[in-house]
Amino acid sequence: MKFKKLAALFLVAAMGTTMLAGCGSSEEESGGTEAAADSGETDEITIALMCLSPMDESATDHVEEAINEQLEEKVNVHADIKWFDPNTYATQVPMMIQAGEDLDLMMFTPVPAAGYQSFMSQNQLMDITDYIDEYGKDIKDVMGDYLDATSKDGKIYGVGNMTSLYAAEAICMNKDTLDELGLTDKAEKMTTWSEYQDILKEVTAKTELNGVVNSDQEGSCVSPQPYINGGDSFDDAEWVDVLGDSYQYVYADPDTDEVKCFFASDGWYNNVKMAKEMYDEGLIYKDASTSQEWGESLIKNGVGFSDIKQIENGSLGSFEGSSGHKGLLKEVTTAKVATGAFQKFGFAVPVTAKSPEAAIKVLNLLYGDQEFIDTLTWGVEDVDWVKNDDGTLTYPEGVTADTVQYHTADFLYGDRLLVTPWEGDGADIRDQQKAENEKVEKSKYFGFCVDPSEVTSEITACKNVVDQYKPQLAAGIVSDVDATYKEFISALSAAGMDKIVETYQSQLDAWLAEQ
Repeated sequence: MKFKKLAALFLVAAMGTTMLAGCGSSEEESGGTEAAADSGETDEITIALMCLSPMDESATDHVEEAINEQLEEKVNVHADIKWFDPNTYATQVPMMIQAGEDLDLMMFTPVPAAGYQSFMSQNQLMDITDYIDEYGKDIKDVMGDYLDATSKDGKIYGVGNMTSLYAAEAICMNKDTLDELGLTDKAEKMTTWSEYQDILKEVTAKTELNGVVNSDQEGSCVSPQPYINGGDSFDDAEWVDVLGDSYQYVYADPDTDEVKCFFASDGWYNNVKMAKEMYDEGLIYKDASTSQEWGESLIKNGVGFSDIKQIENGSLGSFEGSSGHKGLLKEVTTAKVATGAFQKFGFAVPVTAKSPEAAIKVLNLLYGDQEFIDTLTWGVEDVDWVKNDDGTLTYPEGVTADTVQYHTADFLYGDRLLVTPWEGDGADIRDQQKAENEKVEKSKYFGFCVDPSEVTSEITACKNVVDQYKPQLAAGIVSDVDATYKEFISALSAAGMDKIVETYQSQLDAWLAEQ
């Protein structure tokens, strides 16, 4: 049901990590379907998937059934799917591996405890190089050299999702509210955080909405990692390369190649100060530091007006599909392509897997079979979606974002560029994304990935500190921001942050010397 369904959904989709989709490709178009099931007994595998927000199992039964019908036909596999919300996923999946429970395919996620680096540091990921060589033709064709981001010593340990490689920090707003209050033009033209706060003041004064809600489970209400603010102007904001550190505790200064603690930067301190100012003015959701929901889920439920997060080409449709409102996305600053882009969402095979061959057969479908990835993303045709004349998808007559049985996000599942787009992004959005990918700039550190195995105890200690301090600081709810910030940085140092920085610096220096 719910766990099995969305799991199936996330399974296939996440195998690839800001909601577009479609329907079926032919078997001739898919290398995955060419590897259709051999005659013989159907392989049974267990898959663990994470979804961005809870979904009632009554809404996913029909999707799970459709997914397994396709799996059995295309690769002779049947999946027992376990679907978890982000917090539960981060605790339960590592425990499943440690306990040796049945688990053949799983996601790595932006949630640090269930991130690629976390799994790698605990030696919980299987070397899948040979399995991809044999069963992953579409994976190799789509990912190419980007598989380096999830490899170590020439061995592949995971597959990140292929997506629009253009990324930017953006303020994502409910345009319906802007239009209603006559603030749309002002929002489109704003170039400073002060102008944004002026808009928030009008929204909170004239509606029941909170101005800003958290964009993640860590209370982020201003600039999310790895973005930092240098001042009031958007021109002063910047993206930094966190060197594939899924916890994003460190980053490299491109001018000096010096590794630094992200939280000790002037930019993050500016983030904290801004959050405090906005909270004191009543512009930030008061439960942002503890809420188990965030972003579009809170906007959809009438809790908030906006959030601030990383976007990609196609995120407008994702915002509108998830929030149920028209959106206006105002870009603050752009990012380069870094190793971490392919470690955000993806799939891996745990070392305890009993059927890795079948797991990779299923994973391969996410990179070569449009019918499969569309079903995982949008659900079942004529139930959850119908196709417009221009080829995009929309809700069936009488169905809305509030009543649809099944609907998720297109960036979670393998090759996003294979997913049929949802209406609002345009029928040619995938062509635009592919063209952008050809010209996007790579970070000077692309391909470098930190190995945290030498400092796992320090990372664990620092995580405890971050969990204690960051949500309150990021949401601006502390009474004395300067004192609390100093306590935070001091506690990080005591927990071993200096050793982490030194270790990563040594690794980066060695990598740079080989280039």
